[in-house]
Amino acid sequence: MAMTKHRLAATALAALMFLTLTVPLQGLAANKPVLYTAVVTMAYGADSGSGIYPTPDVQKPNQSTRRLGTLRAGSKLEVVDVLPNYVEINYKGGTGFILRKRIDKVVALDPSTTPPYGVVPFRYFSTLDKETPVMAAPDTGAEVLITLQKGARLAFIDMENGWAKLIFKRQYGYVNTALLPDLQMVAPSPEGGDSQTPIAVYTSFYNIATNDANLNRMINLEVCGQRMARVMQPGEMLDFNKTVGPFHPRYGYKTAPGLVDGELVDSTGGGSCQASSTLYNVVLQLTGLTVTARAPHGNDGAPYLPHGVDASSGDLNFIFRNDYSFPIRIDYHVQDGAYFIAIYREVAA
Repeated sequence: MAMTKHRLAATALAALMFLTLTVPLQGLAANKPVLYTAVVTMAYGADSGSGIYPTPDVQKPNQSTRRLGTLRAGSKLEVVDVLPNYVEINYKGGTGFILRKRIDKVVALDPSTTPPYGVVPFRYFSTLDKETPVMAAPDTGAEVLITLQKGARLAFIDMENGWAKLIFKRQYGYVNTALLPDLQMVAPSPEGGDSQTPIAVYTSFYNIATNDANLNRMINLEVCGQRMARVMQPGEMLDFNKTVGPFHPRYGYKTAPGLVDGELVDSTGGGSCQASSTLYNVVLQLTGLTVTARAPHGNDGAPYLPHGVDASSGDLNFIFRNDYSFPIRIDYHVQDGAYFIAIYREVAA
């Protein structure tokens, strides 16, 4: 009997060892369902490595940040969630976080149920009627990211326990819904939109105008908005540089810092890339608008947006085409610190 029990135990152990060796790592309990596949970028060299972190720290990790490990350039990744500055990946039976700028060749596992990488649908928007803080967490005691004034328009991803969630530069931001006068819905589909209900919205943020440079940037964003606000007929293209430029004082543009090759450089029309990039994030949400030209601001992208969803203007360009069967209208709103763009389905009166 003792021998039989021993043999049974040995057989069970062998079966367990076989199971452990043959079941893929993602089959173990701690991993999450895969949304996208990707690789660690080769942009920093074939011998470079990218850190995997236990938490998605808002800022770029420094050398003292604890790592779970390092993956070499070209390593394959399973992306399970996308945050403004990081993606969460399956890693060693659990998950970890890697900076978005360190990944490349991202492909949706099931495009029919997963939006293209970097696309975030915004479902609500609101126009502030009082001074309102944007918090770093859904908590009244959290850090204040920015305080906006009456009139600012904000686009929200969703609601979480009485807080409206948005993207503030490269992190999430939250507004207490008790401070909002109302919440208006974005049309659930482009066909359901009209001249009053937008089919896509986005708000990007910039520094409040405490000096001439920031004030000039706000003026430039207003000029950009005035020049790109229009109705686009089916089949019509919008060439950002031709439509919004040239970026010259005779059109009202001021000198302000703008991104050139990833560096801030004073130039006439500085900040125009924020207009093209904000518009790009609205366009990305609409499958009937086709981007035909777009270039990022180098490897790091524009810091006022999640990595990988910026669109340069000036030396480079952003162009898209209206492939819907109906006209669309581009609208905008500039408020100190917030730049809002909406696209509507234009319906004949």
